[in-house]
Amino acid sequence: MQINSAISLILAQAGKDGGSPFGTLMLIPIMLVVMYFLVIRPQRNEEKKRKEMIGSLTKGDNVVTSSGIHGKVVEVREAEQAVVLAVAANTNVTFTSNSILSKKETT
Repeated sequence: MQINSAISLILAQAGKDGGSPFGTLMLIPIMLVVMYFLVIRPQRNEEKKRKEMIGSLTKGDNVVTSSGIHGKVVEVREAEQAVVLAVAANTNVTFTSNSILSKKETT
């Protein structure tokens, strides 16, 4: 919300000063570049790290799914893009690989 109010303030000030429309239009590409570096690029980097983590899953890893279920990897089925997790004694559940949110470090 602060960014929107700052943009509105800049545009209003440009209108009061009798600034050229070209100057006002130059704000749009500048805002897109700033948005790319503050929002889009970090999200891409995080997604890349997450995909690398999913690709490195092996039997015995402790993981957390996107729904909050904690489990231990029993089997990785790369052909089906699935992971079988042991969530309790004698209870295995199959999840898609993309549902794995993070790997927990064992201590």
